[in-house]
Amino acid sequence: MFINLRNRPFHTQVWLLGLLINLFLELHLVAYDWSPHIEEYKPMVVNIETASEIVFGLESKGISFATGFIIDSERGIIATNQHVTGSSPSYVKINFHDGSFTQARLLYYDPTHDFGFYQIDPETVLFDMKSVSLGSWRNLFIGEDLLLIGNNEKEEYSIKYGNVANLNVDKGDRHSSYLHTTFDRTGGSSGSPVWNTSGEVVAIHARGTDTSSFELPIDYLKSALLKLQQIQPIQRGEIGVDLELISIGEAIRHFRLPESCRKEIGRPATGTPRVIQIESIIPLSTGVDRLRASDIIYRINDILIRDDLYQFDEILDQHVDQTVRLDVYRNGKLVPIEVLVDDLEKQKVRKFVRFGGAIFHEITPQLRHLLYVDIDGIYMSFSEAGSSFSQVGRRDRSGNSKIVILEINGKPTKSLTDFIVACQNIQDGEHTYVVVRDFNQFNVSPTPKSLTINLKFGPLETFEWSDQRLDWIVIN
Repeated sequence: MFINLRNRPFHTQVWLLGLLINLFLELHLVAYDWSPHIEEYKPMVVNIETASEIVFGLESKGISFATGFIIDSERGIIATNQHVTGSSPSYVKINFHDGSFTQARLLYYDPTHDFGFYQIDPETVLFDMKSVSLGSWRNLFIGEDLLLIGNNEKEEYSIKYGNVANLNVDKGDRHSSYLHTTFDRTGGSSGSPVWNTSGEVVAIHARGTDTSSFELPIDYLKSALLKLQQIQPIQRGEIGVDLELISIGEAIRHFRLPESCRKEIGRPATGTPRVIQIESIIPLSTGVDRLRASDIIYRINDILIRDDLYQFDEILDQHVDQTVRLDVYRNGKLVPIEVLVDDLEKQKVRKFVRFGGAIFHEITPQLRHLLYVDIDGIYMSFSEAGSSFSQVGRRDRSGNSKIVILEINGKPTKSLTDFIVACQNIQDGEHTYVVVRDFNQFNVSPTPKSLTINLKFGPLETFEWSDQRLDWIVIN
């Protein structure tokens, strides 16, 4: 429609202009009517209760509440966040919309991105389960209407309406591409599905504030789910970098990226032109001696990567146990670098020891990243108050010990096998010592600690994860 205002009286021009503005606002501010779909979506959403008394890494003991959704009804697979599933042993209760509930087991958790899967027995469910339809974040646009159904503040099936504010922001402990939305949500919404107006789940809620919300694109979950459905191993490529997104202007003016790169990068669909920069490098990783903080990753395997964090990780996943070629700009100079791609799936906690009232496991890449652990040793994640190992270091507010055991009675403990061998000959009531680094302290230098071992209530027990049982089993 075209209206010519040029030859009309001024007051008529003003009136017509106001009319056009009001018409525009009405067309664009009327929110999508979700009411016909909400009752259809609710049965696909579940409320999750977890209880943990043994914890790994920096995870916390206790009871928590969150949200999940049915992503494969035939196999009984429920999706939620990784910070909900955790990696530690836990009891998991799944509550359904009809008031019934069942028990779940941990099927998979992602070591990098914030999602995981529980599995239930479909035979224990009292109604006909249906899976959500999955879409893609690649098809979203700024301002698009979205719907979130979750366990907001433990209020079951809270309905939240929002819009897409940004299509690509870097959030999380490690680099992951997130959607920025306008949902006003609080605790308990973790793991909530996010629908678009086509009836597709395009993201999973992961974190946020009272006024801003961040959603992990469903594409991360889809690729892992397909592997599980096909009974194929999931691989998570890792070169030991934590990445951030910086604007093209900052990259050129502060980090000497050549001006010619501006034209080649162009203007992406996600908004402001940006590039990927290395923020930090994980100790003892494959990239630690080759890459540097401040390097700008321009190409990977000859692909211009721009600000596409999702594609960057996708390429690494496809090249596990191979090398990838990175073209990085370092202080204005283009430097080609080849880096071996490790597999994070092989570095998960799959065995742990309970001894002397404490929990021990090997150091994961996540711990090396968050605590900057640059040595080999055995990590003590938690110790019971008053137990044999409770005096070897401080505990933080969450009760985490953050202790690395370097040696026991002069025997180095670089692996869990070393630790088990060193502990096997210790007798009940024996006076012994350990050398530790306490990452709850400002000074993390090695320190000797004396202790007396009580085996009556804290005997040596070794547990191993069983993929067949989806449970931890005692192996000694």
